[in-house]
Amino acid sequence: MKKVSIVVPAYNSEKTITRCLSSLVNQTLQDIEIIVVNDASTDNTWEIMKSCEEQFPDKVVIIDGGVNRGSGGARNQGFDFATGEYIGLVDSDDYVASNMFELLYNKAKEGDYDIVDTGFYSERQDKATLYTGDNVTGELDDEKRRTLITCGGYLVTKIFKRELWNDPVIRMREKVRCLEDTEILLYMILRARNIGNVKEVLYNYCDSADSATKTMDLDTYYASIYGAIGATYEKCHELENYEGVKDAMEYAMANMYSFGINRCLYEKIARFGADIKNVKRYFEGADPCTEKLLRDLAVLRKNAITIPYDDNIEIQNRISQLDIAIMKECDRLFL
Repeated sequence: MKKVSIVVPAYNSEKTITRCLSSLVNQTLQDIEIIVVNDASTDNTWEIMKSCEEQFPDKVVIIDGGVNRGSGGARNQGFDFATGEYIGLVDSDDYVASNMFELLYNKAKEGDYDIVDTGFYSERQDKATLYTGDNVTGELDDEKRRTLITCGGYLVTKIFKRELWNDPVIRMREKVRCLEDTEILLYMILRARNIGNVKEVLYNYCDSADSATKTMDLDTYYASIYGAIGATYEKCHELENYEGVKDAMEYAMANMYSFGINRCLYEKIARFGADIKNVKRYFEGADPCTEKLLRDLAVLRKNAITIPYDDNIEIQNRISQLDIAIMKECDRLFL
């Protein structure tokens, strides 16, 4: 068993994957495996992967996925091969500090943590962030989980005990352009006994200009939002710790619901202006296709979100009154 398995999905990453893999093969933690999954790339990604494996056969495992399954599907293939005590994830357009996995692993062993998180640097925003502060580390209770859920974060800045992925088996949604890991992070927060942190900036998030979220049409974005809400509810609502943080979980799903509605109404909101007095106008004259999208989204919301918006303190504190009014109007029209 390796100490850490690092799973890297790669799709048409020839411009960035060399930098990514260089940061991984040069980790100060030696007892690792780097599992790189080619997600049916059409450029030179596979050739670069093969060259890396030839140079570092004791560390690098490459998998040719054959068909395009999206980053979630590629990661799933990597999880099936992983033997590490802990599992980490790195995206092929990002890179990490040379001591990242040594620091995370040592912290994990120090506290027998299920999850350890670290800080990341966003190149586009020129900003460093650590989502897991000292106030939420240690044994998790409802309040700490609630904070972790509402504050957000990323899978790629963390390592997880392999048992969280395999006992029972949990995998990501496949062939999804974005938000494929949304419900997984929430699931992990509910499942984990405890969490630790390393208060350093160890992950470099590059957020390229042609990333999936920036080149996405309405139907694709809508499908991602719809899938994320449904998967969050299905994977999480029967977990033991769900009821204790139900308000936070429903805030997370309501936030996605709001994003989905607003994307459907983007042109109307831009035309009339973002003002609560214009909410009814946003929905007037919607074409049948948009109406169907909104109706399907509202029906999904009804099943997943049961606490009234006005009674959920997390929604009241974290979602604007304009967006709450838009959600209420969508509910009124389509439920």
